[in-house]
Amino acid sequence: MKMHLQLWRWGLRSSTTKAIVVILMFLVFFHNLPLRDFGGFTYTTALIAPKHPIDRLIYEQRLRYQDLVKRQSKNPEEAIANYKLRYNRDPPTGFADWVRYALQQNSIIIDDFDTIEKVLHPFRQLDSKQLESRINSARGTGSRLQTISIKNGNSSVSPEGVPILNSLKPVLENLPDMTFLLNELDEPRVLGSQPDKDDIIFQDYGRQPSWTRLTTSCQNISEQQQPHFLESITTSLDLCRNPDYQDQYGMFTSPCTFIATKSLVPIFSVARVSTMHDVLIPGHDYHVESFLSKNDVDFRNFSSKENKLYWRGSNTGTYASSQMKWETNHRVRFMLKARNLTNADLFDVGMTAYIQCDWDVCQAMEQAFGRPPRADKNGSFRYKFVMDLDGNGYSGRFYRLLQSNSVVFKQTLVEQWHDDRLFPWVHYVPVTIGMDEIEDLIRFFSVQDRQAEEIAAESTSWVRAALRPIDMMIYEYRLLLEYASLFEES
Repeated sequence: MKMHLQLWRWGLRSSTTKAIVVILMFLVFFHNLPLRDFGGFTYTTALIAPKHPIDRLIYEQRLRYQDLVKRQSKNPEEAIANYKLRYNRDPPTGFADWVRYALQQNSIIIDDFDTIEKVLHPFRQLDSKQLESRINSARGTGSRLQTISIKNGNSSVSPEGVPILNSLKPVLENLPDMTFLLNELDEPRVLGSQPDKDDIIFQDYGRQPSWTRLTTSCQNISEQQQPHFLESITTSLDLCRNPDYQDQYGMFTSPCTFIATKSLVPIFSVARVSTMHDVLIPGHDYHVESFLSKNDVDFRNFSSKENKLYWRGSNTGTYASSQMKWETNHRVRFMLKARNLTNADLFDVGMTAYIQCDWDVCQAMEQAFGRPPRADKNGSFRYKFVMDLDGNGYSGRFYRLLQSNSVVFKQTLVEQWHDDRLFPWVHYVPVTIGMDEIEDLIRFFSVQDRQAEEIAAESTSWVRAALRPIDMMIYEYRLLLEYASLFEES
């Protein structure tokens, strides 16, 4: 035993052993550093095997995030080669100019625009004459659609005033001639359940259950075994794989309005659910309101904030009539969940307005939850954790919360343009529609302050790098090049 002890002590004094110890200390030290490198976007990923399920999810998503940033093309030649490899076809006319423009604007993302491929894929099955016929038919319905034409680098709009065109002014002359339809509403419009129907008719399915109508296209609806903590955003958003959503989300139980067509026609919308076929563009709010102004950035130290989850909002998401069970509204379910948790003191939530409901239902909800004063939009800055929930459609406050230096807890069932570039467990904490894990999430991040602070810092820096107004315009620019190629004769 003495001999072994002496050898062990001698080993600690050897140069090789000392070097190993230094390397191990170095790795442990860097394991605790944030992912960010504000200058060159190089990332340090956890090198020690995670123990808690949330640690594992953070670890895996950091690897995906790191890979996304590293693999982007550095010049047009690389981007063209990667495009052909990814999509098995030549890129659209004007693609090389788009790449040069995106690189000049320091776009972090050059190759990963699979959202565009996904939303345009159904329309690649139609020829140009069919597309033009359906667009003209939809224009004649007068159903809250704006018609936008681009010709010889100039644009015309009917009716007037479109944020997307203000965004695209610097590159209008680079765009091919085209006409497209823009949805004025924040709800999706294209069911596409009758893809062969050329005559476009819109119907209002509001104030009635819509689940059956939305899942008609599902080949089969089979409930998947869901993990306690949300692992796959794709699976979570897929209505065909989650039949339990039927009574858990406002759009499915009783949407306030739902003006949609069963035909397949390209309509540019700000959000959609998985079974619909709208073409996704950035939200109107992100263009016209100051969601990314300096006033919406919080510079206080994360550790100085209150260790609670904060939310204020109204009961939007449904029209709550006397004939329906208003507790199915997803925002109402969140309030009920937060109120009945064991550690309710970790939540500071409140319903500040009751709208879109029959008078007696509004009264019942107010009696159940009270009515705290309407909060200042920056009131959330005082809290380490902030909740973001869908309303009638997408959440217009999401980007502002992402850059608030707080951790955003995000519950959503809508697809948006940014889904390729925002990573759960890196930029925000995803929450299931059932919310059964919400208390465990708060408990975990309340204790794991380093993990929480890293997510808050990472989301803040990523908004400034990849969700800038110019990034939205670069997405729109590429989308329109791809859209215009649908009308080129083969």
